[in-house]
Amino acid sequence: MKKIIAVLTATVTFLLTFSCFLSANDVLLSERTDYGGSWEVDGTTYTCRERIKWPDFGFYCLGNTAEKLKLYMELTVSDKKSEPDGLGGDSGFLVGVTDVNGNGIIEEGVDHYYLIDVSSSTDGGFIGIEKNKAQWGDWAVKDHSACFAEGDVVGLTLIYDPENAHFEVYVTEIDDDGNRMTELEPFLEWTDVSSPLDGAGYGICSKITNSTFENVTVSHGENATPPTERGFTPLDGTEPSVMLADFTDPGFVINKMKNAGNDCTLEYDEVEGCMKITVTGQDPFFYVPMNMSKYFDGDRYHTVVINYKTGESPMGEIFFTTNYSSENIQQNHIFYYMDATEEFADIEIDMLEDDYGTWTEQIRSIRIDPERYGADGQVFYFKSISVKADDTAVTETEAETETETETEAVTDEQTAEQTKAPETTDAPTAAVTEKPAENNENKVNGGVIAAVVIVSAAVIFLIVTLIMINVKKRRK
Repeated sequence: MKKIIAVLTATVTFLLTFSCFLSANDVLLSERTDYGGSWEVDGTTYTCRERIKWPDFGFYCLGNTAEKLKLYMELTVSDKKSEPDGLGGDSGFLVGVTDVNGNGIIEEGVDHYYLIDVSSSTDGGFIGIEKNKAQWGDWAVKDHSACFAEGDVVGLTLIYDPENAHFEVYVTEIDDDGNRMTELEPFLEWTDVSSPLDGAGYGICSKITNSTFENVTVSHGENATPPTERGFTPLDGTEPSVMLADFTDPGFVINKMKNAGNDCTLEYDEVEGCMKITVTGQDPFFYVPMNMSKYFDGDRYHTVVINYKTGESPMGEIFFTTNYSSENIQQNHIFYYMDATEEFADIEIDMLEDDYGTWTEQIRSIRIDPERYGADGQVFYFKSISVKADDTAVTETEAETETETETEAVTDEQTAEQTKAPETTDAPTAAVTEKPAENNENKVNGGVIAAVVIVSAAVIFLIVTLIMINVKKRRK
């Protein structure tokens, strides 16, 4: 009998320990469920109607998975200034989610998740990845190089491999005509090599009141593939100069510059036939609208040319971002001096003289501060902003660039032929997985549950056998 009691004790201890392991690491979220935010769902469109208590996210759980995952959606970029108390403006995806206390709300100070975040600020478009393990863990990686601003619609693609805790984030810019431009290299790429989270939940998150997310799609396994179509032709780099902004075009100024300025008004001046900048605060600046088709090689084009007119003689500043230096915009910086002039003139700034030597590789965004310390009422007229290359640099590299372009075209063609995975299209596609939700749940926990059942059955059989033997011995 002592042996039977010992076996029973060991069995109970084992099952309790294993049960605790399951509850801590393999608890699934309720799929297609509102975890705070009063979400409304209409096909592939999801709307978060309410802001829940700061700093938590409104979260809608799309499902659970242990497979490689691809998420895509189109969102309208917000800004923290647009939300109460200047808090919020963030939206994106949560993956690897565990509702630790099971209260049906994903809380920053309690629960576990990875955040893939999109927002806009005075530093420009923002994309970041954060690891939250019951507390804010700061940004693991971040990128300020995207040129989108508040009000822009962008596509966000996440490729997440939970087995390796690896993330790839891609951005698709969408213009007013619905044309899509996608950078085929990840804007962010990161692997969590320090105690990766083991939650299985994933979905949409928002800290924006009445935020809407459209064309939401989900893919798993072999269908979780990165984008393969750019939707635009990159600059070939053979021209002696590249026009970044033509401010003599009224449509460009009115439509593209409406959300680009800080502490200044930007308007089209009919008399001067260009953009008029009127300073309204101490930190006037604006971003040059640069979509992906305008990204250029900073090592080749390193002279910024501004055609301007003003009665001021200010010290201005230029900030920029590159694919090489995208996190801290304060280190991508140069001062320049502008002379007062009654006629339009060019000022040329050699960016290779910048403060930290970061003007290199692919330039993705440029911010112009016409006056370092602004004063109300200062006026500047800008006709254009362009970049130019040294003539010798163009001559020496033209043949090389043409060869690279031809090789790239062949590679893209081969990739298109080899890749059979479906891509997101303009037509709405239901946000579903390739397999029913219950199958995904079985895939996450099926092996574990089966193991528990088999072990439990074996233990019970052993106990019964021992009891029978003991009974027989007593009868003798």
